[in-house]
Amino acid sequence: MRRAGFVVAATTALTLGAAGQGWADTTSGDITTSWGDRTRIQVTWADRNSFHNGALAVADQTCDDRSVHATLTIQTGSGALHALSDHHNTDGCGTTADFRNIAATDPSGIRSLTMTLCRSAPETPDECETGYIAVNPYYGS
Repeated sequence: MRRAGFVVAATTALTLGAAGQGWADTTSGDITTSWGDRTRIQVTWADRNSFHNGALAVADQTCDDRSVHATLTIQTGSGALHALSDHHNTDGCGTTADFRNIAATDPSGIRSLTMTLCRSAPETPDECETGYIAVNPYYGS
């Protein structure tokens, strides 16, 4: 009888320990703009306040002499919007620029991550499309 009680207690402790660690949730998405360029992102949400292991690909699929760049923006728990650095592909038609180790942390939490893809040319305004919003699954409502 004692042995059975010990096994149940040990199993319960191991189960609670594993649940307390939390499991990361990976999300991904992409944008294909109306003019034809593409971008794709994948991030791993660690908890309510952060994501890490981000990978971003910015593809210039058009031959229009305009560079492309992706902008990532987080909405924090306080409601503020913070743009992370722009990720540029200036290599020209048919190329893809890859970016790794994208991460963000905010003590008030991160509600969501938004990705915008823009194309640029000298002396003209950027043309941009926002086509991806990832909601942090750990933030809650």
